[in-house]
Amino acid sequence: MNKYVNYLVISALCVMTLTLTSCFSSKLTIPKEQTLLLNVDRDVRTDKFQNLEKPIRVVTTSDVNEDDVVDMDMLNKAIRFLMPAKYSFTPSIDVFAKDAAEFYLQSMDFEVRQKADYCLNVSVRKLQIIFLDKKGQEVEYKIQLSLHLTDEAGQTIVQMGSVTGSYTQHGNTGINPTPIGSAFNNAMKKLNWSNVADVLRMAKTAKQEKNAQVKGDGDTALEHTVIRWYILSTPQGADVSWRVVSSTPDVANTNSNFVGTTPYESTESFDIKGLTYNNSGNVQIEVTCEKAGYLSQRKRFNLRQAIDQKEISAKFNLVKDE
Repeated sequence: MNKYVNYLVISALCVMTLTLTSCFSSKLTIPKEQTLLLNVDRDVRTDKFQNLEKPIRVVTTSDVNEDDVVDMDMLNKAIRFLMPAKYSFTPSIDVFAKDAAEFYLQSMDFEVRQKADYCLNVSVRKLQIIFLDKKGQEVEYKIQLSLHLTDEAGQTIVQMGSVTGSYTQHGNTGINPTPIGSAFNNAMKKLNWSNVADVLRMAKTAKQEKNAQVKGDGDTALEHTVIRWYILSTPQGADVSWRVVSSTPDVANTNSNFVGTTPYESTESFDIKGLTYNNSGNVQIEVTCEKAGYLSQRKRFNLRQAIDQKEISAKFNLVKDE
């Protein structure tokens, strides 16, 4: 009888042990990998820059190895055991950096476009999530960025350097990816944005931005250079038209465009695609004056000279067609 009772007790204990072990194991099932959602911190206060006529675009890259992002060395071994072995991020780090950089630029009143001559290049060099205490209640988020601004030819015109931003979270156990956005903004605040803003402001004269090419967006000084037209003829009432005659491949020749009759006086700005101050010396404006019963006459004006003088003026003494 005692042997039978002992057998039942041992059996019951074994069943209880197996049950507890099973329950304990199910509760401690730790995912091998956890995906963290990267969020842009939109609660940011930045400097504002005025009169930025030229747009900017953003290109981002990332050199970060996601396996090296989370540093759990300071954690208690028991807590470390409960953490996933690997972390991944969505969106990807470079996509997050692009969204965050574009938002930061817009908060400074920069005009961000997908296509623009000037490009802000942002490289994420390092991203770290560091547990600072054994219980995991203090976590530091750090991000290191390297930035430079390039022109339409891809040449670096503003070297902004490398900066690190951080944000420390207190009192919560575990990882909250939102502070990574705060760390990103804290890094961006350390940069001198005045140099970038100066590039994006339109020059006062076309000569000050010799290589800025007219594309029709109105963001070059050349497109805002007002030229005075003053065309006279004897006799008056002749039709005035003009066309572009170019010896540079950047600017195309055009057909004649009727603008009015003499005496013709107007103030207009140029919208000649491909034109720059540098190549304007290789472009001419051909003005034609025509009147029924008279021979047609043409005069050509060097566009560089017209830009500098801000005027195209001529008088045509028409000759009868006999």
